[in-house]
Amino acid sequence: MLRKLLFITSFFIVGFLSAQSFELLDHNDVDITGTNHYEIDAPANLAETKFHVKNLTNSQVSFGLKVELIYSPYSNCDLACCFGVACHSASSTISGTQIINSGIGDDVAANATYTDLKISPVTWMWNDCPNDSAVWVVTVYDPANPSDEASATIVWKCENTATSVLEIGKENVKLNAFPNPAANNLTVRYAIDGSFTTANVELFDVLGQKLMSNQLTSNSGNVKLDVSPLNAGVYFYSIRVDGQVVKTERVIIQ
Repeated sequence: MLRKLLFITSFFIVGFLSAQSFELLDHNDVDITGTNHYEIDAPANLAETKFHVKNLTNSQVSFGLKVELIYSPYSNCDLACCFGVACHSASSTISGTQIINSGIGDDVAANATYTDLKISPVTWMWNDCPNDSAVWVVTVYDPANPSDEASATIVWKCENTATSVLEIGKENVKLNAFPNPAANNLTVRYAIDGSFTTANVELFDVLGQKLMSNQLTSNSGNVKLDVSPLNAGVYFYSIRVDGQVVKTERVIIQ
């Protein structure tokens, strides 16, 4: 009986210690924890990308930040990491995990969302837009319990956008794909609420290389893509309207 009680007690202790306290969100408060997340924009906007940290607990918690470089086109592609106005950097010349500011980040109130986290590639120009991209694993964690963490792989993709205001935004576009995961054929279903001159459905790999592009001739419909030649892994499909990427989603190829 004593052994059983000890087992039950240890089970609850382990469960408590391993409970996740955070979610890593994009600037639209979409949970990106455990995903490959794309930031596709003009160079000036890529230098200002922000992320949010959601506290899932009923008490105030402190969080730290650690990052790891996956890909960079240049040796001087450092990563700026800012908690509000306090900014630090991670070097593209260091392999492995880099702990930002010795694990000292910021506080987030109980059941609240921290919105002052800015993470962006810096110290270099996007010399070959739209072929340039930078990829880092970003992790927020509890310094007192490092196994309590939330991570995402962030892909910054250069995309020169038009200077005019795009009338069709994310809220005007519906986009999904099936089956997901896909093995041979992928069907992308789309709907665009509004008028446009040109529109395309495009498929990218995790480094931002465009693999496929299909022109759209109507405001809604299906596009079938032959993905059988592709290696297994994570890919992204986007809808581009009048030269600008409006919405991007993730798909897994088996």
